[in-house]
Amino acid sequence: MNLTHDAMLVTLRIHGWSGRRYDRKASQYVAVHHDAATSAGRYNKRLLPKAALAALNATLNEARKTHYHHSLPWDDLGARLLPVANYERYTTALDSLIERMVTERQRFIADYDNQVERARLDLGRLFRPDDYPSREELRGRFSAHYRIVPVPDSGHFLADLGQGESDRVRRDIEQHVQQRLNGALGDLYRRLGEAVGHVCERLTEDENGKAKVFRDSLIDNLRELVDTVPRLNLFRDRHLEALCKDVREKIARVEPDMLRPSAPGKYDPAVRRQVKRDAADLAAHFAGYFGPDRAVPHHAEAA
Repeated sequence: MNLTHDAMLVTLRIHGWSGRRYDRKASQYVAVHHDAATSAGRYNKRLLPKAALAALNATLNEARKTHYHHSLPWDDLGARLLPVANYERYTTALDSLIERMVTERQRFIADYDNQVERARLDLGRLFRPDDYPSREELRGRFSAHYRIVPVPDSGHFLADLGQGESDRVRRDIEQHVQQRLNGALGDLYRRLGEAVGHVCERLTEDENGKAKVFRDSLIDNLRELVDTVPRLNLFRDRHLEALCKDVREKIARVEPDMLRPSAPGKYDPAVRRQVKRDAADLAAHFAGYFGPDRAVPHHAEAA
């Protein structure tokens, strides 16, 4: 694996507006009328009806989730590792969501004055015009953009150092990079293991012996994950590849209704029993990686 050739770093910046405001006077009023200390609580007003920001916030949240889904952890400053193999999927998904955010922002701002008037009725004497940003200010409050840069090569930092110091710094950088790569690989094992564990949990019966309810997304999310993991596996970890294949063939290929007793004509009890066993076996397999003092196995091919 040539990290500077096979991957890049991506940073996503999302800005939003909560639509809430701390009201000091209301907090003091509540404290006085309940013989409480002013530090006992805070009154935070919802400045707009909840539905006003729902679509816009949902789009921003989906962008954040998509960013994490299509990339790997890297550093504590917000940068994540994006394999070249997943570049197109990442940029296509994020560009679409950012475009949707712009549309939702325009729709929200166009209806902003009406929402403020509704809030005036909802808040009564708690309404204060100064709590509300202008329409122009709101355009700057909501934004989302990503930035992609190359993974720095250790040689970039060593040009002005003497040979002895250069060797020491290079070793430190390479060790740090290896730790980050181990964390990124572990993240893939954890993602897959948690998704399989969730399937395993939902296919168990409740305390009354009845099948638990689950949504199609239980399997749909797993299908998306087993499609994404191979593109993120820039380590070419053979064991992860094999596990991903097992999850795809034993669980993700099954239609959700075949696992639901509440889906007459489609439910297959034999399939449910088999998937339940396979999910339990795979969940136990993944759990073995993350017990005390256990490291993620690394079966990568030679770079």
